[in-house]
Amino acid sequence: MRFLAISSFALAVLALPVTSGAQQLNQDLPKGPTLKAAAVGFRSNVAKVDASTKITAAPLRRHEGQDVALMVVGVGAMIVGALVGDTAGTIILIGGAGMALYGLYHYLE
Repeated sequence: MRFLAISSFALAVLALPVTSGAQQLNQDLPKGPTLKAAAVGFRSNVAKVDASTKITAAPLRRHEGQDVALMVVGVGAMIVGALVGDTAGTIILIGGAGMALYGLYHYLE
């Protein structure tokens, strides 16, 4: 019985360092601080990329039609103001320029 106890203890002592990971060095880990460790937030371990995520859609621009319409009507009002002439034509021309510039501002925004 003593022989069985001593042999099982010796077997456990010899097998213990092999099975425990505390005695082994991991060469894959970088030494010191890393940029990944400095990042704050949630991170996914698996990158999910398929054919549908590689397609980049054009950015959605709201009211783009309104902006173009403001520019066209403004330029049209400028042409009409130039054709009318005198004080009334100048007022129409300045109003059309303001409308065209307002449409251009929102279009470029």
